[in-house]
Amino acid sequence: MTEEPGMTRTESTSPSLPTGSTWPQVATAAEAAGGAPWEALLHSDDFHLSRRWLDIAERTTAAPFRYFLHERDGILEGALPTVLADADAPWVLARPDTLLTACAAEGAEGAAAALDAVGTPSSLLPSLVCGGRHMGRSRLLRTDPHDDTTARGLLDRAEAHARATGAASVAFPFVGEHDTALREILRQRGYLEHASGRYSRLDLPPGGFDGYLGALPGKRRRRAQADRRQLAEAGISSSLAPLDVRDIPRLAVLETSLLAKYGLDWTPAHTEAALHGIAEVMGEDALVSRVTGDGEIRGYAVLLRFRDQWYSRQTGFDYAYQGRLPLYFEALYYRPAAEAPAHGVTGIHYGLGSEEAKRSRGCTAETQYAYILKLATAR
Repeated sequence: MTEEPGMTRTESTSPSLPTGSTWPQVATAAEAAGGAPWEALLHSDDFHLSRRWLDIAERTTAAPFRYFLHERDGILEGALPTVLADADAPWVLARPDTLLTACAAEGAEGAAAALDAVGTPSSLLPSLVCGGRHMGRSRLLRTDPHDDTTARGLLDRAEAHARATGAASVAFPFVGEHDTALREILRQRGYLEHASGRYSRLDLPPGGFDGYLGALPGKRRRRAQADRRQLAEAGISSSLAPLDVRDIPRLAVLETSLLAKYGLDWTPAHTEAALHGIAEVMGEDALVSRVTGDGEIRGYAVLLRFRDQWYSRQTGFDYAYQGRLPLYFEALYYRPAAEAPAHGVTGIHYGLGSEEAKRSRGCTAETQYAYILKLATAR
């Protein structure tokens, strides 16, 4: 596999596109997302495409990033972050091979047909993963969501880059069901499509925990009240505070315990590295909602602030201690709901998985779709 020469800013122009259009390519978020123009492309739901998160992703990913931009008369009109994934990429659920395999095994919509068309999933690697390597909301950024000229121009350049680097496929792992403009363009370009997950978020009404309770149906409201009484009787307390690096070793052990339940090969060192990076980049916008029993952290959730939203990241629990105590709901829902008004937060993003548990505490979910273009590469 060969890399295109020059991982610094390069530009190309196209006579078929409006006069004044240029199409820079850069290798880092620092070059691509240096200021207000990039932030103007983002919604409050786009934390994982913000400059700070992209910095974190670059620090914790050995694979090369490439950012494709469209500027018209010096104004940023659109952008597409990409990263090249191979079989060594540890973020397996954002890779098209492992994601397709898992979705086909679960009977996800369109996955069996996509797998038949692909053949061997490993034949998709290396893959140029577009729209972010995070789980949920793969996006192509545009100032105008209906600007198909920008979208097609960025895709032309991303696909050309993929071919030039010897990639076997181009993939968007998690395009939201309501992103109909991008979905239609990808279909027109011959991308295979399959459902890839359900993305959950919680809208928070005013009033803290009481407001949250009031928005729940009666049975779920009573369950939440019973959960908190059970925790109080067991002497469990909870708090929300900025991430303290002194707690990171304990948090890493707890996340490793959680991931082991799902058969994932993970070590505390992986989490420690990620959390130190988060603490350095996010500062006071990295919070930990934690539950404590007998003087020890027994469960936690890291919440990252972007505009008026929190994004749940690492979590973990002491399963030997937990028993039937509702530590999960206290850390992920009750304490954050109680504290949200003081932080000006109106919603929490919980991402993929455990949809039933999330729905039981007030979340709504949106289907995500994966799109895969298998390339004819000379090998």
